[in-house]
Amino acid sequence: MTFGESFEMIVFAALAVVLIFTAIMVVASKEIVHSALYLLGAFAAVAMIYVLSNAAFIGIVQVFVYIGAIGILIIFAVMLTTREVGG
Repeated sequence: MTFGESFEMIVFAALAVVLIFTAIMVVASKEIVHSALYLLGAFAAVAMIYVLSNAAFIGIVQVFVYIGAIGILIIFAVMLTTREVGG
């Protein structure tokens, strides 16, 4: 195994750990805004895995569509809803 292949495996493993952590935190977080931000982190990790897998176009589409459009839409929807305090 060459240095490039082993480095790619290490980067993939790190991205997989980040993706699993952010996916768990999306569900486990008590604050909905934090959950939305963790979801954006998960989308970014998936996009980087696509780029690492030589699918750069799919990675760019992932960034534009999911992080750019859906992520911002979710954050604005969460911020514009009212929260019931105390109960």
